[in-house]
Amino acid sequence: MTKKKKAALLISALALIAVVVVGGTLAYFTSQDDATNVFTLGKVSGDLTESTKPGEEPIDPTDPESPKHPVKPGNPTDDGIEYDKVVPGDWLSKEPRISLKSDSEDAYVRVKLEVSVLEGTLTDEQKEELISDKCLNFGDKWVVSGEYVYYQDKLTTKPSGSSQTDPVFTIVKIPGKSWDNDAASAKFTIKVTADIIQADNFTPVKTGNVITSWGDVEIKK
Repeated sequence: MTKKKKAALLISALALIAVVVVGGTLAYFTSQDDATNVFTLGKVSGDLTESTKPGEEPIDPTDPESPKHPVKPGNPTDDGIEYDKVVPGDWLSKEPRISLKSDSEDAYVRVKLEVSVLEGTLTDEQKEELISDKCLNFGDKWVVSGEYVYYQDKLTTKPSGSSQTDPVFTIVKIPGKSWDNDAASAKFTIKVTADIIQADNFTPVKTGNVITSWGDVEIKK
């Protein structure tokens, strides 16, 4: 079972269909008519889904033959994926993806990751570590820049492209000895919030060939 959440949406660019009626004068009569221009709003819409599964992954991701580390699955619930009896050093399976709905315009995607502590204590440094590349194995097409992680490909519902992202990450690595006993009883969430923006008439900010910002866009829920 997977959990679906609606991604945040931005009102897309305006599509204009102009209806023009030409009046003509003939030898015995005239004909004239008019019509109102029709404005049709495009839209972007999508889903955020998460999956989890058991398995094992190489400790050194650059060497597939390196020793393997077990990956624990979670339990999908209405509120997300929950993990029980987590101990320092655990690797947890969590695979968030964003996909466009069939009636969506082409779009760019970014996500924001936030840690909330429900019980116990985590320092600000520990919370930042949980959503950094020390604990998350970000996919090759995802780039962290500021408070967002940007997907580098444009999504499309056209047959020539893909309407779904690669997973933002697939594993959450819980730190081991670097966390002291104060974190032992902590219960926390990692929230993934996705933003989708229409690609037409929008140019993301790039550093070299890498998308690193959307500029001063305002996201509408």
